[in-house]
Amino acid sequence: MLKSTGSGFEGFPRDRYTTLTETADRILATDVTCRWRYAVEEVDYDAVHASVRSLLLEAFADQYSAALQATLYDMGRRVLEAHPEIAEIRLSMPNNHHFLVDLAPFGLDNPGEVFYAADRPYGLIEASVERAGATGAPAAWDGIAGFC
Repeated sequence: MLKSTGSGFEGFPRDRYTTLTETADRILATDVTCRWRYAVEEVDYDAVHASVRSLLLEAFADQYSAALQATLYDMGRRVLEAHPEIAEIRLSMPNNHHFLVDLAPFGLDNPGEVFYAADRPYGLIEASVERAGATGAPAAWDGIAGFC
């Protein structure tokens, strides 16, 4: 998923190794991997899948993103609010950075029009959003290697 505006990343802790610059307007791009755990057995799986997908897309697109972490949480929260049959949702979303191309060596200006997708710096954001009072089920995730 990609959002060409309406996203920033600023005010984060910095140290001498920090290379990411702060910005109030950036491209936000990610690949979403999502799994959820049901709290009940009787479910219309196709309908829930279609609804969850729609909710995730809407949550990503319809409001300003202060950080991918905040957007990920909002996506999970919206799914739990809309689907009481879901006890927990896990999301894995790499932060695919896009940087402005420096066209000055060619005598050209680049007023925020040409970007390149970089593989570094790279952040893999993963989280679980669980319904308050839900019973944990760590065994439900045992067969999913490398996911949260």
